[in-house]
Amino acid sequence: AEDQPHLPYVMAFLYESMRFSSFVPVTIPHATTVDTTLMGYHIPKDTVVFVNQWSVNHDPVKWPAPEDFNPGRFLDENGLLNKDLTSSVMIFSVGKRRCIGEELSKVQLFLFIAILVHQCNFTANPKEDSKMDFTYGLSIKPKPFTLNVTLRDTMDLLDNTVQGLQAEKG
Repeated sequence: AEDQPHLPYVMAFLYESMRFSSFVPVTIPHATTVDTTLMGYHIPKDTVVFVNQWSVNHDPVKWPAPEDFNPGRFLDENGLLNKDLTSSVMIFSVGKRRCIGEELSKVQLFLFIAILVHQCNFTANPKEDSKMDFTYGLSIKPKPFTLNVTLRDTMDLLDNTVQGLQAEKG
């Protein structure tokens, strides 16, 4: 977990995965407590409302080419994570009723992704079209595909990189 600040692309991949998939496309229901007006629309008291998180995460005004999976959109010109942009991803809702497990979820996702990439090689099936295709419903699901996952033969490259970083700090 302490490596997270040094792995901005892994975090960018995580945020883009959440933005792109919007795996929970709408928030849990809420209800208005008073009559209110929002953008010219009257919403009576006790109206059940949902926020369409998928729409927020695919708004072309905020996200250029929102239909493209592009983790690089979350990196600034120095290759660091753009915190302002990451805060725009709506997947855990917002405000005082946002998911209390947000930070724990992000840490767990980071560890899961980082450990898999550290330990394994991933190879797409060359006989399959590499187009990302989905089934949409209450959640978004990728259509079936095959992937070859193997353990890395050697950790020499990674070990040398870690030793180099430690030497720079030391």
